[in-house]
Amino acid sequence: MPISKTVDSVSARIAEATLPFVQTRIGKLFLSVVIVGPLTFLPTVYVAWTASNIDSLRTLTWPLMIVVNISATLGVIHNGDWRMRLTMLIWVLMMAAVFIATLVR
Repeated sequence: MPISKTVDSVSARIAEATLPFVQTRIGKLFLSVVIVGPLTFLPTVYVAWTASNIDSLRTLTWPLMIVVNISATLGVIHNGDWRMRLTMLIWVLMMAAVFIATLVR
């Protein structure tokens, strides 16, 4: 079975099993926790803009992560919900903030 069909099949089974939970108020709140994810990256953005030495941040990670996150964002724009669209947009902004800091500083 191709990888895409396997992933879709497993995802469909998980979706079916968790449907009663995600339809509850607590389930909807749990799904919204994903929005907090990019906020956990704020300390890295802060260090990128304030630390005296940011040489360890000057890698290809940041521009490549921007491209990867833009790709993921485009995917969820087509096949995601508002939570994932918002979260991916915030991730792109966070990665861009670190990359810009490595260029400016």
